Amino acid sequence: MKKETALDFYIIGLVNILEDKVLNKITDEQNNKIAILEKQAKEMEKEQIVDAHYQGYRRAIGTTEVSEEYYNETYGGNK
Repeated sequence: MKKETALDFYIIGLVNILEDKVLNKITDEQNNKIAILEKQAKEMEKEQIVDAHYQGYRRAIGTTEVSEEYYNETYGGNK
């Protein structure tokens, strides 16, 4: 099982709260905005994790390719 990131935890909790409060009141446009925001936030988080891994190991690995592999193995790749 892949690790759940803090962002995943936050988003799931936020979605659950929103569903409880405004079920059937969110428009398609708002749903699209939420999906775009989630995608952007997850991409930002991925970049931060890959960069942190690379910074810690760059002398040994030389490129970010190994850091990308680490992310994909640990967090399930493209979310």
